[in-house]
Amino acid sequence: MKLETNPTSNVAAPRGKGKLVLSVAAAAALLLSGCSVGTPVDRSKVESVDANAKTLRLAHVYDAGHPVEECGVATIKEELQGSGLQVQSFPSAQLGNESELLEQVASGSLDMAVAGPSFLGVWEQNAAVLDAAYLFEDVDHFVDTANGEQMQAVFDNLYESSDIKVLSSWYYGTRHVTANKQISTAADFAGLKIRTPNAPLYLANVSAMGGTATPMALDEVYLALQQGVIDAQENPIPTIATAKFNEVQDYINLTGHMVQGVQLNTGRAVYEGLSDEERTALEEAMQAGAEATRTCVEEQEQSVLEKWKTGSGIQVNEDVDRASFAAAAGEAMRQQPWGDLYDQIKSAR
Repeated sequence: MKLETNPTSNVAAPRGKGKLVLSVAAAAALLLSGCSVGTPVDRSKVESVDANAKTLRLAHVYDAGHPVEECGVATIKEELQGSGLQVQSFPSAQLGNESELLEQVASGSLDMAVAGPSFLGVWEQNAAVLDAAYLFEDVDHFVDTANGEQMQAVFDNLYESSDIKVLSSWYYGTRHVTANKQISTAADFAGLKIRTPNAPLYLANVSAMGGTATPMALDEVYLALQQGVIDAQENPIPTIATAKFNEVQDYINLTGHMVQGVQLNTGRAVYEGLSDEERTALEEAMQAGAEATRTCVEEQEQSVLEKWKTGSGIQVNEDVDRASFAAAAGEAMRQQPWGDLYDQIKSAR
């Protein structure tokens, strides 16, 4: 489960110069359940500890069964075998939320962390553009942009100002709106209280589409929907299915308002403490992890949606006027500090 918190609260952005944390793991990793999508790595082949390898501690806020862990992190572990590096993973927010994990990475007290653009935007405001509504046409557009020259310049600025280095960008999923009614136009949003993560850009995205954004922690949403405290929520299909929101909502409305990714981040002390060979091995493993995660997420998006279309508990509304939503969102996004970059990314497709 992704635990989402306000990335602007109680966050300082110091230039961290912490010491390299590369401890040898003393215990085997958690015994995790198998991934239900894609082709996950055989965990038995990657959970052994090499006493002679440097151990990088990686933390994130997703469940142990989420594709980020079961497909992405597991692939990293497999790819690093024999490289002199190994990864010890801490899923499920064991070491903190996304804001806290980034602070630890910047200070050098944590080796690597997964965090999204809205949270990186606290440290380098232009990084937040990747979470803007209706920025991307499809997943390829996201991947090309995240790996392209424009965002590399943004990530370079982030590194120089905060010591946080983005190693890789992973596809997380495309966000849609669930509710107890069909939502096809902005008028259908009128009067609906729509849960969002507690981050300013998420609130702006929903408001631009005509909704009333209600910030709330993800683990509170099921009960809030069930009791009518909120009317709707928005998330990628794998998250909706994992959290079982389809049990307490009548419709999934395919708004596709965010094609979303997350970043794999490390700190300067860690990155510059690696040899050239170790850096190459880590970067190649990260790329393999990105590809594995995308495969798992896309396969689950397709398989879960097909199951729902057959009448399994929630109705699928494909009659959504995305063009009108995108136009309204575009006007709002252009008012952001990175509005020009938003237009450049959209026009590049």
